[in-house]
Amino acid sequence: MNKTALALVAMLMAFLPVVAKAGTTEDKDSDAYIKKVLFIGDSMTGWMAERLNAYGRANGFEVATVVWDGSTIRKWADSPRLSSLIRQQDPDAVFVSLGMNELLEKNPRTRLESSMTKLKKAFGDVPALWIGPPSWPGKPGGDALNEFIAEEMGEGHFFLSSELDLQRQSSRNPHPSRAGIIKWIDEVADWIPVHTHLRFKSLDNPGASEMSRGATFVYKRMKETL
Repeated sequence: MNKTALALVAMLMAFLPVVAKAGTTEDKDSDAYIKKVLFIGDSMTGWMAERLNAYGRANGFEVATVVWDGSTIRKWADSPRLSSLIRQQDPDAVFVSLGMNELLEKNPRTRLESSMTKLKKAFGDVPALWIGPPSWPGKPGGDALNEFIAEEMGEGHFFLSSELDLQRQSSRNPHPSRAGIIKWIDEVADWIPVHTHLRFKSLDNPGASEMSRGATFVYKRMKETL
């Protein structure tokens, strides 16, 4: 083999480790996928998190849930435990379901701006997705609150739920039925890849009726503290 051929072989052999490293880099990219979601909020949150956790079981992530019955944006913002809860759970993303109990607030910026600032500070560098409240049957309103939260969270961090046609537990009850919750979270799951930077490995539908609780599921009553 002449010197030119030997040099060509040596050059090709030197390139092989680079190819291997490229494959390794792709493997490491999988670490950037969301593997844990912390889902916090009011009484809507329990079933929502169970549907999301069904997605997690089918797509490789888990959902830790904290439900605070009757809670509000202000109550969560004023709780000294929120920041420590986020540190303890160490999620890759925080999902929020709050606003139903403040839906008809006419001046949200005046009354809730400081609370939103506290919440965003507690989230820190963890990406957050706020799932806005649905409409309240028989009680028109809610645009001001939704617009305020959307502006505070920024593009790709707020899902507008009020325009969805969700089955409710009764004609005047704002709480969706089980079927309504499933449709709600399915809509969110379809929206996420198109409108957010949240990186899930996949969000394939787990089945029409699947719901499940994650390993962490905390329920607090209205009069309890977080």
